[in-house]
Amino acid sequence: MTLFGFARQNARPLAFAALHSFYSAPGQTFCIGLFVASFGETFGLSAASVGGLYLTGTLAAAVTLLFTGHWIDHVRLVYFSAAVIVGLAAACFITAVASGPFTLCLAFYALRLTGQSLMMHVEATATARAFDRERGRALGITALGGPLSEMVFPPLVVAGIAAFGWRPTYALLGAIALAVVLPVTQWLLGTFQRKPPSRLATNVEGRRLIEGLRVLVRSRYVWAALPAMAIMPFVSTAIMFHVTIIAGARGWPLSLIAISFPMAAVANIAGLFLSGQIIDRFSARKLFVVQLLPMLIGVSILAAFTAEWALPGAFFLIGLSGGLSRTTLTAVWAELFGTGILGTIRSAVMMYMVVSSALAPYVFGVALDAGWTVSQILTAFVVASMVLILPPMIAERRGYR
Repeated sequence: MTLFGFARQNARPLAFAALHSFYSAPGQTFCIGLFVASFGETFGLSAASVGGLYLTGTLAAAVTLLFTGHWIDHVRLVYFSAAVIVGLAAACFITAVASGPFTLCLAFYALRLTGQSLMMHVEATATARAFDRERGRALGITALGGPLSEMVFPPLVVAGIAAFGWRPTYALLGAIALAVVLPVTQWLLGTFQRKPPSRLATNVEGRRLIEGLRVLVRSRYVWAALPAMAIMPFVSTAIMFHVTIIAGARGWPLSLIAISFPMAAVANIAGLFLSGQIIDRFSARKLFVVQLLPMLIGVSILAAFTAEWALPGAFFLIGLSGGLSRTTLTAVWAELFGTGILGTIRSAVMMYMVVSSALAPYVFGVALDAGWTVSQILTAFVVASMVLILPPMIAERRGYR
């Protein structure tokens, strides 16, 4: 079946998952970052202070995800999805009425937990369970919601802040979640494929979270791959969070940044489609060992060249790796452990990756304060990444599980 034929035949279940990915935007870094200047002006906070609150909220959300993400393995999807969307709406409302640093930190926590984590968790876990032989293709389609939101939300949010202010804009995002996203996803869910639980799922149903984690920590492949899993969220978050500093150090205009983000989104979409085809034809584990190479080439370009083409070129390659990795990790877990405890596995690994991404801007900033140049920091990222991708290459070659 062609890709478009597959999408047409499974339009509603794919749309259900893609809509979760698309409307995770209120909790994503690219959207929250558009409000940072307003937060600082309203509450009298420096950029470093806002970043500290963001780090605290993100880390707290990562810990909470470990204890909430696994419930998707035990609760009916209709209820889990609804709870996540209502939670995201509540997070938007908390942000809109924030009155100081404490409530702003609470808002960051709620946004990151529901938007950045759980909305994406529903998209990937539900899709991986609903599709078997064409899992990679399905994940590539549903993950398109992410780059599409990066194209759609920034101009609308900027326009909303300019026209109404930042508080009404976040409140409107919450209202849309309740009035539009919730009923539409519930309607789409009515046709979502429901498969009988696997033997593994039957054995672990009702057990505590620790039982699912025990399966994860016993895998030699997981321990080999864990360091490499942190590369993509760490490096990409650090660069995108500090892109204005990088541009300033190179003497690049801010308009170049506006061009670069769409380049990353387009490449992300290409990577999503490409990864689905590769996973279905070969395996997710084989793709995992090469998915980071475009990003490493892009970061190397950004470290070595000062010409203006380097920024959009690097962002394109980073976006390509982002698209490849987006579907690969979920498919890897399904290949290794089946789908019965997929929610538990993904929530644990997502917590680890969220912590990695939260630390990235801080580490980059500390290096700058210590006197490192942008080129030196980026070069260090590339060297460290090349070392960290060796263990999963060896694990795949030896057939570790």
